[in-house]
Amino acid sequence: MESSGAQGIERRSAGHLPTVWDGELVKSLTTPYSFESHGPRLEELKQAAKELLATAEEHCYQLDLINTMERLGVAYHFEKDIKDILPKLVDANIASDLYTVALQFRLLRQNGFFISTDVFNKFMERDGKFLDSLGEDVTGLLSLYEASYLGMPNEHVLDEALYFSTKNLLVQKELDRNMAEKIQESLEFPLHWRMSWTESRDFIDVYQKDDKMNSVLLELAKLNYNITQSVYLKELQQLVEWWKDLNYKERLPFVRDRLLECYFWAMGCCPQLQFSKLRWNLTKFGYIATILDDIYDTYGSFDELDKFTNAVYRWDLKAIEQLPEYMKVIYSAMYNHVSDMVEDALIHNGMDILPYIKEQWLYYTRGYLQEARWLHSGYNPTADEYLENARQSIGIPISMVYGVFGVIGHSINEYLSEFVEHWTESDLVCLPAYIVRLLDDLKTAKIEMERGESMNFIYFYMIEKGASEEEASDHVKGLIRNLWKKLNKAIVKDSHRAPAIMKFAVEMTRCTHRIYQYGDWFGIQSKKNQDCVKSILEPIQMEQYDQALLK
Repeated sequence: MESSGAQGIERRSAGHLPTVWDGELVKSLTTPYSFESHGPRLEELKQAAKELLATAEEHCYQLDLINTMERLGVAYHFEKDIKDILPKLVDANIASDLYTVALQFRLLRQNGFFISTDVFNKFMERDGKFLDSLGEDVTGLLSLYEASYLGMPNEHVLDEALYFSTKNLLVQKELDRNMAEKIQESLEFPLHWRMSWTESRDFIDVYQKDDKMNSVLLELAKLNYNITQSVYLKELQQLVEWWKDLNYKERLPFVRDRLLECYFWAMGCCPQLQFSKLRWNLTKFGYIATILDDIYDTYGSFDELDKFTNAVYRWDLKAIEQLPEYMKVIYSAMYNHVSDMVEDALIHNGMDILPYIKEQWLYYTRGYLQEARWLHSGYNPTADEYLENARQSIGIPISMVYGVFGVIGHSINEYLSEFVEHWTESDLVCLPAYIVRLLDDLKTAKIEMERGESMNFIYFYMIEKGASEEEASDHVKGLIRNLWKKLNKAIVKDSHRAPAIMKFAVEMTRCTHRIYQYGDWFGIQSKKNQDCVKSILEPIQMEQYDQALLK
């Protein structure tokens, strides 16, 4: 415990380490790639890839081509072409092999088209079990496994598909190294849950070793990645200036100082280059929110936290007069960040978003205050009671509202009521909030409980049910899978009606899966987490371009 000195308040500390990133180093980084220098070649490659789609006649080839483009991270360039092709592939009889049918099912549902699970009937016995003879079809099993993650509530065929494919993939022998690695990666992390940015980088490495690799697609993927990375790097370098001006490393040394991790999260939520302002605002929100998380969870006294929440309710810089010095700096940062965002929306979209953003910040901090109240009173809520509040304190509803304003712009009136004013009834807002909260708790429970912290779904479930930590973790994994089924239903429901909002919700959820894959993203700064961040700092090597630069 740390004494606060004059106030006589005992301060708790989570012992977070300083950031591993140096702002000056980040600002010094350069890349030879840009739209200005490489844009013409990118356009040539896009036209060549577009021609591949236009001349693809066989349904199986069309599916494989679209799948490859999606995994390489270039499909968005051909969104209209792909949307023209996919509806023609809904016919249940385009293929007779398991690999193709499962791929057809997955791609259609991922892109918002409904296709019935009846397409799998030809591979099943009358008792609803898959044919035993499929147990040796490795590529078919892997495709079926990936398709099973596109299930919706009450689609028991896909539950059986997951069980059957997993069971048989785990016992495969005499596989070549590449296939064995594919299976292991998918069993650990299915395609549908993968973050698009890191998936494209990983798959480029895999694809360039493929005997069937298309050189146009490979060059397009690498160049597109590198140009995009150059944009992200410039955005991050601009944010470093804001970060330096705050100087929380000196002013608030007890909190997590995680700007680069916050930018990576923001980039994962909205990777499309046209949403630079949204990435900027989400990064600032994430950075401020991480600090507030440390203040509400460990450092602040309950009286201080109550005063801070009341100051958010008042939304007035004069309200900081009642706050301790360490809270004044974070309140000012929050207030100024929101003011800048509101002014920009008023100028460019002609709309005053302040009432909606203020409301979300109040919901957010009240969620934290409720957790602090439970902690200080010694009250243990039920797991469900905790989750209902924690979906708010995880910060996803407010992030979704940021996203709605960020991706819609002038058309906001069409979506304001459903996704902002009545967000508690929106699946695209609430389902990501539940999933992200459970992912966070699943990956941080052990270390938090070792520190003596109990504000976690795992802990409350263990207390309520008398369960072990392993049993509680398994329960959470089941909840996450069932919530994804509901989100899959929302993808099909909203992809044509509100595509930008749907994409933002799904990308945010996928990004969170990725950042918590190796533990506490905002806490431990492990090598694997650092490697993720480096993907926005370093381009992919391209021999033909790198050699040209050396000449």
